[in-house]
Amino acid sequence: MKSKRQQYIVNRVAGDSNVTIELLANELNVSEMTVRRDLKALEEKGQIIRTSHSILLKDSFLNEVPFVKKQLVNIEEKRLIAKKAMQFIKPDETILLDAGTTTLEICKMLKTVDYTVRIVTNDIKAAAELIDSRHEVIILGGTVQQNVGSMYGSQTIDMLNNIKVNVSFVGTQAMTISEGIFAPTIEKAKVKRLMMKCGQSAYLVVDSSKLNHTAFSKICDLKDFTGMITDDSMSQKDLEQIAEQTSVI
Repeated sequence: MKSKRQQYIVNRVAGDSNVTIELLANELNVSEMTVRRDLKALEEKGQIIRTSHSILLKDSFLNEVPFVKKQLVNIEEKRLIAKKAMQFIKPDETILLDAGTTTLEICKMLKTVDYTVRIVTNDIKAAAELIDSRHEVIILGGTVQQNVGSMYGSQTIDMLNNIKVNVSFVGTQAMTISEGIFAPTIEKAKVKRLMMKCGQSAYLVVDSSKLNHTAFSKICDLKDFTGMITDDSMSQKDLEQIAEQTSVI
């Protein structure tokens, strides 16, 4: 009975990370204390993680993913996001591109336009993609993160503290509607916050697979962005809830 109940909880949480202990107790026809014991047991087994507002599957708590794996995931969604992002890039402006496979797709599209912009990035792969473009490219200083290709460290932070751009495009690998946007490390969260601060406007570029995940360090809330640029796979309910905090593109 206990194993079936715990499996039900795992399956239920997989479909809705915002499910409550009270709701689980009603659905299972058991006490809330029983559900709490089951959740504790599942957490000890490493199957779930409990946050202040959510119950997440362990796989929903994300660590850093190597670039070679990320670039193969949801590629069509990332291209759609990049296409949407292009409408916010104007000739002769300065833009900032966070490291990531979605912003790399923006770089690929920028290679084909008939105008020029200045591009600031902390991504060595993005900078390499633009080597033969007509654009001016500035790469933030710092240490290169192995297997990822992003720059970090005091030099990165120093540069971000001393520049202003027209628009920043910031990525994430984990977000929830209620708790906000996350990064795998405290340092990365700080870099992303500074990127947002650099821009006269700042857009979160994120595909729908990142929703209902958390990571170690919180970056900010959804409302702190000018808007969120995403694909067409989020549910209408999720989009409506996000739209209460920021514009959805």
